[in-house]
Amino acid sequence: MASCRAALPEAPGLPTGNNKLRSVNEAVAGKGLEPSCYLRWLTRFSAAAAQITACGAAIALGLGCRHTPVRVTALQQTKPCPIVPVATAEPALHQTNREPALPPASAPPQWVSATNFSYDGWIDVRQWATDIGIPIPVLAMAGTNCVASLKFPMGTLDVRLGRHQARWQKCEVWLAHAPLFIRGQPCVHGQDIQSTLLPLLTDNGELPVTNRVIVLDPGHGGSNPGARNIATGHWEKEYTLDLALRLKPLLEDQGWTVFLTRTNDSDVTLSNRVAMADTLGAGLFISLHFNDANGRATESGIETYCMTPPGLPSALVRGQPENPSVVFPNNAHDTANLRVAFRLQRALVSRTGAVDRGVRRARFMAVLRNQTRPAVLVEAGYLSNLRDARLIASPEHRQALAVAIADALGSPPPGL
Repeated sequence: MASCRAALPEAPGLPTGNNKLRSVNEAVAGKGLEPSCYLRWLTRFSAAAAQITACGAAIALGLGCRHTPVRVTALQQTKPCPIVPVATAEPALHQTNREPALPPASAPPQWVSATNFSYDGWIDVRQWATDIGIPIPVLAMAGTNCVASLKFPMGTLDVRLGRHQARWQKCEVWLAHAPLFIRGQPCVHGQDIQSTLLPLLTDNGELPVTNRVIVLDPGHGGSNPGARNIATGHWEKEYTLDLALRLKPLLEDQGWTVFLTRTNDSDVTLSNRVAMADTLGAGLFISLHFNDANGRATESGIETYCMTPPGLPSALVRGQPENPSVVFPNNAHDTANLRVAFRLQRALVSRTGAVDRGVRRARFMAVLRNQTRPAVLVEAGYLSNLRDARLIASPEHRQALAVAIADALGSPPPGL
């Protein structure tokens, strides 16, 4: 063993033109070493060099590597969005159920509807891109996040590894499972493809309603004032009613028949708000609210909620732990809910420049659970954040919010 630790002699036949190998040879010139020990050292050196080279190439190509787990581990531990834990082994990778629909090499990729496939478990997004005929996604670092960007004909989908937030057409959407690396490959859960990504990718741009009757629900009222504006001392119930009254004529100009669950400072139970929409046969229900972060003054921005589909975890849980297997009446409209929520969120953030907190899903909102029509809830800013609070107190800002919502609901489709 002592002789094996000695410096290495010049080896006949070694490529001394290589700077690295030459430097080793020069450093060990004149030293003695048994041939068996030299060969053992050379074998180990060559294997290590090959491993380093392979890992470097994989990282440069954005493929990840078994020998470079640091990035994956760091992404998996990113807070405040924990990823799905892997207890004893990496999750299995699942493929889509069709052969890749690839065009000739000289032709550009041809879009194949992603609904032609079924998805189960964790899906390699590179393989998914190949299957549906879009360019292989590019991996890049955005701050501390590794982002896979998928280029679809109708927009770009950015998936952040280790975080629940994805971006579609420059608007944030929350996924039920945080995407992650599995065996060096960026993966998205099949449930998110089915329940979130496909409904957005296949949106034909038409508002998913059966009629142009809409119920606007100014949140709170009467003895239930809601959150308090830290800048003015006024209450959420005042701002939600004002926003609804501003929105009503804008929607009527677009051909909507508009009803409000309350037109003054009165108590209206959540069940009566739902019953009113049923009685009117409304095609759409929108509940208007402003947010409160319970003392976290830095929280700001706009978020839009719709119901969580059965079997998926919610982005936000309040009170008792939820049962994901429960199916509520409004789950019959999961796809329409998501599309309406996305329209509203994108328009609100675009017009106001507010922080984009994304489209999120939850089950705790009783005013949505029992709706038998598309229904969403808008949180149009934080009354507990000083900047948001001052904006919300401004009539001009509330008018901008109303205009954004009206723009999102757009012109009536043909036949309605």
